[in-house]
Amino acid sequence: MSTFFPDVLDKFLSPAFLEKVRKKFHYGETQAAEFQAVAEEMLPLMREEAFWERKEFVMQSQHYIENRDATYESVVMSLGSGVDCLQESYSEKGRLSQSYMIEVLASELLMQGYDAYNSYIRENTDWHVARYHFFGSEEAFPLEMLPQLLNELTLKVTCNSAFCMIPKKSVAFISELTQDESVKCEGVCAGCNNLHCPNRMTDDHPAKGRLTEMTDMPLTYGYSRIFGRVR
Repeated sequence: MSTFFPDVLDKFLSPAFLEKVRKKFHYGETQAAEFQAVAEEMLPLMREEAFWERKEFVMQSQHYIENRDATYESVVMSLGSGVDCLQESYSEKGRLSQSYMIEVLASELLMQGYDAYNSYIRENTDWHVARYHFFGSEEAFPLEMLPQLLNELTLKVTCNSAFCMIPKKSVAFISELTQDESVKCEGVCAGCNNLHCPNRMTDDHPAKGRLTEMTDMPLTYGYSRIFGRVR
């Protein structure tokens, strides 16, 4: 197990990162200090608990293998349970704005984790990332595979009966690696048909630039809690 990419965490409180996230999610300049205060509470928790883990993944015969020259890894990244506890504390106190700030800051940090993972693979192996495969987005990788993968990777991340990971600020995926320099990673959204994902990075994402309309969109359980849809 490795601590979460130090270079990424070191930039978490930088004005460049905070301003990028603040503007992306349309928080006003008057909320910049509050935004930074939330980030300052998050960082020590993540420095203590955030980690990532990788392990060779052996493709079974039932998996469709598009690239037989590729190798595969199972990967999990997590920001730890402390961030979940902080977010829950905000929600219980009715501080929904701060609770959502944690959501967007954590998601952007995990997105940077993908880039850091790409760099790690290229710099420390003879391979580079060709594609990400996410459970539930492809027939070859159903959600039902997730519990076993997590059990083989780490005991620090589990999932419940609905396949929601615990801690919540965690991601798991299969990384397809190649040595073919003509093959470049298309990004984490390639092949994903979840058009309502708040982290979708394509121009056709219906939530792109529309934070004020998020309460009108279909939301996950976590977002519904933040916006008061469920208790």
